[in-house]
Amino acid sequence: MILNKIRIFFSRIIDFFLEYPLVLFFIIMIIGLYYFVSQIQLAIRQRAVMRKPSNETVQAFIAQVKRTIINNHPRSWNSLRQAYYAVKDAENVDFELRLKLCEVLQKKGVNGVHPPRQPHYLQNEEKIKQAGQEGEKKVAYALKWLDRNRFKVFANIRLSDSGEAQEFDSIVIGDKAVFNIEIKNYTGNLTIDQEGNWYRVVNGHKTGMENPVFQVKRHHKVLNNILEGKIPIVDLIVWANIESVIEGAQYSLVKVIKVDQLTHFIENYDEGRSLSKEETAFAISRIQSSMQKS
Repeated sequence: MILNKIRIFFSRIIDFFLEYPLVLFFIIMIIGLYYFVSQIQLAIRQRAVMRKPSNETVQAFIAQVKRTIINNHPRSWNSLRQAYYAVKDAENVDFELRLKLCEVLQKKGVNGVHPPRQPHYLQNEEKIKQAGQEGEKKVAYALKWLDRNRFKVFANIRLSDSGEAQEFDSIVIGDKAVFNIEIKNYTGNLTIDQEGNWYRVVNGHKTGMENPVFQVKRHHKVLNNILEGKIPIVDLIVWANIESVIEGAQYSLVKVIKVDQLTHFIENYDEGRSLSKEETAFAISRIQSSMQKS
């Protein structure tokens, strides 16, 4: 049934073109003209890329490749490969653009093009991001074992006190305080000197690292504004690598503990008065109403 309808449809099209051959001629002319113009435009964009690779010329080249029919011929592929390798390692062109060009050419059937090498700084950023995610998982697992009748956990949220939104790793609302938790996860050991400077020691090599205290204090201020100064806040820096040795934690302006100590510390925190159910409900409500979309 369907095949018969298709046959009838094409039969009518053929009959139409036989009756009006000039229409077919003009269609073929338009298609041919489009192909010819697109090939010229591709050649122009290609020369621009090879002469002066930049974000602008590469973006224009990518757009042209997408809308151009690429000849299934080694000469065409070789020409496009030459253009790609002219920009593959061009540091003034964004890495994402170079990678996109590679992907577009591969989809068009151009073989022999390989993704550009990821810049060193991006590799480091990716490693830091992965380490941060691993640290968050370790802390989330530790907090999972808190008594849910006593504690409410918020993880990886953005809060705003009507100013700039801040990203919080974890917040725990307990019956004694609200715990503002900042997570750090690095290989090696941690050393804090008497001036509060932070150092990471890996295989005996000591390097300085950013002191997270300012970040924690900034989060504390935002959280305190949200809670209208009515609920005590305990700041914590949690070191997620349990194999690390921490020296000089007493010199930190914010308490530093390892992740395997976190649950015990929160459950046994006993400073100040106990919070009422109304106060904990107020804290939960205020945090929920201040949450921002990522």
